[in-house]
Amino acid sequence: MERNAVLFLVLSVLIIIGYALLVPPAPPSESKPSSKGVPTPNGATPAETPKSSQSERVAEPFVPGPERTVTVETDLYRAEFSTRGGVIRSWRLKRYTNGPHNDIPIDLFTLGQGAAVIAPLAVMIDSTDEKLRTAALDAVYTLDGGDLQLSADHPSGVLRFEARLPGDQVVSKRLTFHHDSYRVDIELTIGGMSDPHRVMLGENFGIHQWGDANFVGYIGPTSRVNGVVIQDKPKKLEHSAEHAGTVSWTALQDKYFIAALMPDDQATTVVAEKLGEKRITVGLKSGPSSESTTRKYELYAGPKEYDLLVAMGNELDQTIDFGWFIYGSWAVVRLIAEPLFLILKTLHRITNNYGVAIILLTTLIKIVFIPLTHKSYMSMRAMQILQPQMQALQKKYKHDKVRLNQEMMTLYKTNKVNPLGGCLPMVLQIPFFVALFNILYTTIELRQAPFIFWIHDLSEKDPSYLLPILMGGTMFLQQKLQPTTMDPRQAKVMLFLPVIFTFFFLNFPSGLVLYWMVNNLLSILQQYVTMKYLHPPVVVVPKTVPKG
Repeated sequence: MERNAVLFLVLSVLIIIGYALLVPPAPPSESKPSSKGVPTPNGATPAETPKSSQSERVAEPFVPGPERTVTVETDLYRAEFSTRGGVIRSWRLKRYTNGPHNDIPIDLFTLGQGAAVIAPLAVMIDSTDEKLRTAALDAVYTLDGGDLQLSADHPSGVLRFEARLPGDQVVSKRLTFHHDSYRVDIELTIGGMSDPHRVMLGENFGIHQWGDANFVGYIGPTSRVNGVVIQDKPKKLEHSAEHAGTVSWTALQDKYFIAALMPDDQATTVVAEKLGEKRITVGLKSGPSSESTTRKYELYAGPKEYDLLVAMGNELDQTIDFGWFIYGSWAVVRLIAEPLFLILKTLHRITNNYGVAIILLTTLIKIVFIPLTHKSYMSMRAMQILQPQMQALQKKYKHDKVRLNQEMMTLYKTNKVNPLGGCLPMVLQIPFFVALFNILYTTIELRQAPFIFWIHDLSEKDPSYLLPILMGGTMFLQQKLQPTTMDPRQAKVMLFLPVIFTFFFLNFPSGLVLYWMVNNLLSILQQYVTMKYLHPPVVVVPKTVPKG
């Protein structure tokens, strides 16, 4: 039975690996870009407006003016805004780089010169009036405010963009920034708008890396509507999708980063659009505003750090994909993974090393499973002792399967042996293995987290492949010590399993390989103690095979 258990575990790992090959990345699927636009200027002179205009200005017709760029720098990021559209041009994170040996900060959005893309915080007007849509795209806002340098001494700052479109339609954005947060408070005022409009999150804003090779960690648009998390998978999104109801948030995310927009007035509609291959945008749609109407939003653009997302509220932490298992989400794994992750974070606070924290967490898990693994070992030992009688029965009733099964069950019952006893602990540990796999593969806390010596990133494979080789060695030793009911030929075949596992684990996160190796070492220790001190000389009393 232990052979079946091991094969079951191997099949699980094969499925995990094969998923990346069987489910390729979304094929190119060009969809026509949305023809809706970006906001436009205020009636004031379209050039730069000095800080806090002291005098009243008379509204003037829309005339595109020169573009101005303003910078907001906090302890966490450096962002650039453009008065053309009153949008984000760049959002560079200070504490996250492209690699452990790469000091270039990650930019969650880059709007190149002349690039025809939808920028974050654009206001798109769903109008049949081409002139109005074009004006919205080309509008240069007046700006109340200038470059902001925020710190503990200057904890917050405000920028205000305002534009007046043809037909006296007014768009005003008031943005409040905080030196110690990735959150931006937004007040959007719309007046005289005879058409529906959308506040856009931007094209691919929050998606730093599409990662074709990644098979864990969702990449694309995600929204929480009516209490349900919805994923508009890019490969299935033909052009656009709308979700009306109570919207907690809509977001664009990859494995480690996210940009999310949370409306204060949650009764709205999410619109997700596919503009082309690896070109995705989402926005929040509102109806016409004949009178001046102010709506409030919160923007979060930064890492998918568990504590930060929990602090944002509205269950934004659900974007961390704890619950992946083979395909989609599996609630049982998430129920296991989230507490394990919190324990791992606590151990990291104590040790200040995620590698050591993984070793301690593995030890705790092993301690919890000691009674089950001990029972499993005793069951396998009992099955090993019964092996001669089982072989005799198989030979005697090889042409009568029904009688063979009856005699085998009688043999198990007489000797009080559970044939499934050796499998159960391994089956129960599979969700823990998958849960830890998710934690190590998808949580940004483990990204670029060093261990010791040559292991500089526990979320990536061991570049020297030494750790997987050591893991394979511990697995081989564990097999040699483990009781077996197989004949010598089958036992030799099963000795190839450590080689197969080593091959598969070569590209697994080194943190996961570390977990598996430590788990093997602890299993070897438990088996040695059981054989030497806890295992009685006779587990079962063999019965003779009936002659009838």
